[in-house]
This record gives sequence, C-alpha cells and structure tokens, in this order.
Amino acid sequence: MKISRRSLLTSTAFGAGFLLVPGLRSMASAQTPKFVIGNYEAPGLFDQAAQEVVTDRDDAYHNDANPRHYEWWYFDLFTDTGLKAAVILMDRPLIMLDNPNLPPMMMLNVELPDGTNRDFQVPFPGVEFIASKEHCDVKLGNNWCKGRYPTWQLHAEHEDVVVDLELVATVESWRAGSGAMYFDEALTVFNAHVVPAPRAAVNGTIQVAGETIKIEDGKGYHDHNWGNAGIEGVLKAWHWGRAECGDFTLNFSYIQHNSDYGNKVVCKFMLAKGSEILLSTGEFEDSFVGEIHVGPQSGNGWPDGFLIETPYNGDIIRIEISGNHLLSDARHSEQKPNDETAQPGYLRLGGDIKMTVPLASGIEVATGSIIHEMSFSEAIPKAEANWLL
Repeated sequence: MKISRRSLLTSTAFGAGFLLVPGLRSMASAQTPKFVIGNYEAPGLFDQAAQEVVTDRDDAYHNDANPRHYEWWYFDLFTDTGLKAAVILMDRPLIMLDNPNLPPMMMLNVELPDGTNRDFQVPFPGVEFIASKEHCDVKLGNNWCKGRYPTWQLHAEHEDVVVDLELVATVESWRAGSGAMYFDEALTVFNAHVVPAPRAAVNGTIQVAGETIKIEDGKGYHDHNWGNAGIEGVLKAWHWGRAECGDFTLNFSYIQHNSDYGNKVVCKFMLAKGSEILLSTGEFEDSFVGEIHVGPQSGNGWPDGFLIETPYNGDIIRIEISGNHLLSDARHSEQKPNDETAQPGYLRLGGDIKMTVPLASGIEVATGSIIHEMSFSEAIPKAEANWLL
C-alpha cells in the first residue's frame, strides 16, 4: 500500500499520536515532554538479542496523520577517486513542525574529485510525497528510492545533476537499542532512527554538467529517520557520521538536547568488522580537535578534526577524524548569522579517519574516509562554537 502525506493530512482526523515502529511499544495518549529516554536507557522497550535487525516495515513510511510527523530517507556515497554524493528525500523539512503546510523537500549534494560542488535544497510545493507503508518505495516528483534489504535503487535529479545508483548492503542492518528517543512518559513523542544499510557496494552513474561518471564499487550507506518531536524545542545540536576503514564500518551519533532537557546527551555507536557488528553501545566521548571554521550560510562552526573514544574489550576504541572540509551548509532560519551569533543550520563534512581497535587478537589500526554532519537547532553564540565541551 502506498500513501501520500497530503492525503493523510486532509482525509484522516487528527487524534492522539501513536508510534508505528515494529518491535517498539505503542501508546495512545500524549503529554507534554519533560524528559528524554535514550535509545539504550529502557531495555524493556526492545529485544536485546534482536536489536540490530531492521525490517522492511522499519524502512517504510510511518505517517500516522500526526500533524508534526516528519520522515526522511538518506543515501550517501563516496569513491576511492574522491567523489562524494548524498541524497535525502523528506516528506517535510525537520524544522517548523507546527506548520503542517511545509512542502516536501529533496537535498542533493555532489562533490567531484576536482572540487566541483553541487549543493541543492529543493522544496516541492504542490507535489505529492508518495511512499509505501510496507517497505522502502518513495516518490517525490521525478525523484525516487525503493528497495528491500539488501538492495536499493535511487534516482535524483536537479538542474545539471542526475544520480542513478544501486546499493547492495554488505553489513547487517542496525538499530541502536530501542531505535528511538522518547520525550514523554506515554512514549508518543519521539525521534526514531534505523540503519538498513550501514555499508553498501554502489554501482551506477552520476551526471554533472552533461558529463557522465560511472560508479563501480563505490562505498554507500542508507539510513531512515522519522518521528514527531523534531529538533526545534528539543535538540541543541548533533554530530553524526559514518565511515569505512578497511574491514571496519563505523556509525555514530552524538546528540545534545537543549537546556529544557538539562542539555542531556544521548549517544549511539556501532562498529562492525566484515559483515558482523562488534559493538552497539550508547557510550562514547566526542570532542573537537584543532581550529574552528565557520560555514558561510549558517555561521556555524566546525573543527579541523574530532576525537571519539568508547570502551571496548577492557580498552578503548579510538577514532581520530582529521582534514575536515565543508561539503554542504544549509541555514534553517530566515535570519542571517552575524559576527556574534550563528543561526540554526546543517553542515555536511568530508574528512579522513583513523581507527584504533583493541580486538581479542590484538590492536588493529585502519584508515579511510568519512562523511559526517553537524546540525544546530538553536542560534548559538559563536563564542560557544565548541558545543561538545
């Protein structure tokens, strides 16, 4: 069954929200959120033995006619030659969720090895957002994505960029704990996140300015987010990333909530070797390294590098990110940044990564490339740019 966001909002009466997440508890009555339950903080909400399994239904559309519902499907790619690309299909922007009339949106970013960059945030006013509630099958204008584990196809186009890709997962899917953060006792206000493809082999083509680039054995990724809490009024900032280093696959999120939630931090971390997940945890430290640089659109800062550390095997996994450079900078506010204050926004970064992993057989060191993001939902004084401290 396919369903459009517009038909849901116009034909279904709004009632108390309920959570459509297989394996997660659903409740019917909502209340004002007063606290945060992190992904790993309520073991009764999930089956520990099956927490990494992501079903076709998880990767489908979850719109339950809640007027604050948002949802997006994210895909990215990088190659050994230095090409990077990302596509996000969104049933609405993640900001201003109190406005049910916001149009669906696509974000499309391609960076070529020579530094040529195409970066688009494309709204689709008056266009139906159509998606299946059984598996990933999404259409927005001429753009679409579809598939079931382990294979997805993707098409996106805007101006002189056309992306046609197939992703085949090479690592098992992953859900961090319950798969969601909850913001009320009834478990009806939430942000959910699953990773159907932590790592994928990618083939296809990307066209830029009439030139077709063939993609063979690219390094891909797919995740899926939905909910009704959003980021405004809940989050202050987050740092998310994913990387491939030899046989190792990394996925992490460091999420800081705003002062109404005591600036609480919720972490999600996954490390796999080969096709097997070694570690799924809510514990790690994330810190800035080096000088702070400023995005031209939002005014938000990003550092030269990051240091991420998490306990493992009686030792520490050490993740060193360096050589960060800006791939995309989107401002989520009509106000422009000034000399003192950055505005809500979203940064996508590319960089280099080094992992040091203490395995039972000995310490292994691996290097590779990383795509990661920083998102800011508040206007932050530039003097506080190092918000991770």
